[in-house]
Amino acid sequence: MIARKKVVPPVTPKIIRTSPRQRLIQYGLLFFAFVLSIWLSYEAGQHQAPADGKILTTAPQASKQRMTELEQERDSLKQQVAELEQSVEQVSQALTTERIRNKTPGQVMASPRKTPPAPPPVASAAASAELTLGLEGIRIEQTDSENIFRVVFSVINEANNTDRVTGTIWIAVNGFLDKEPRRLSFRKLSSDKRSYVKMGFNRKQDVTEEIVLPDGFRPKNILIEAKPYGEKYTGTAEKISWATN
Repeated sequence: MIARKKVVPPVTPKIIRTSPRQRLIQYGLLFFAFVLSIWLSYEAGQHQAPADGKILTTAPQASKQRMTELEQERDSLKQQVAELEQSVEQVSQALTTERIRNKTPGQVMASPRKTPPAPPPVASAAASAELTLGLEGIRIEQTDSENIFRVVFSVINEANNTDRVTGTIWIAVNGFLDKEPRRLSFRKLSSDKRSYVKMGFNRKQDVTEEIVLPDGFRPKNILIEAKPYGEKYTGTAEKISWATN
């Protein structure tokens, strides 16, 4: 009777694969250890003194050869680190390409459609341009007093509709006081220290205001601005040279 022998299969060593990032870390640690060993060797050589107190004029041939070998190992490690960095970059690009390929065609090819801008409403723009205010009949009248003048003008609705327009009217006089240019606001010119004239009309508002110029002030021009409330109507402004009637 023949005895059977149990056949034991050979044990295959397990291959452990490392990722490019792990290899990069390993090479970095090796390079750091290499640089540290060179620095420690250099420091030890600097602090080591000869036994007889004399300075050595030439380094031993063995030390020179060792330094050459260390430099070669350093260059080799640098080359390996550079190759590993390039390999990591290639793997990263490959993963990005693979993600794009795995997307559905609709996700890759479709692009958001740009909605063409709507054409401006011509009729509305024309209507808005017509809703403006205007100034007419501006004049400056001399009174019995030397420093008191009467400003007369009208604010009109150029759209010629029945809308109620409200807002403010601002008046300022530009001139010179003691040879220096000055602008006097309506608050400084009006006798009751008002900042502006109230505006409120349907088609037209006539305005008559008296202003008092300070002594020594030489007026050059007058500025009038009509500013409506809201955005429906556009205001207006006009500047005229100072001339009394």
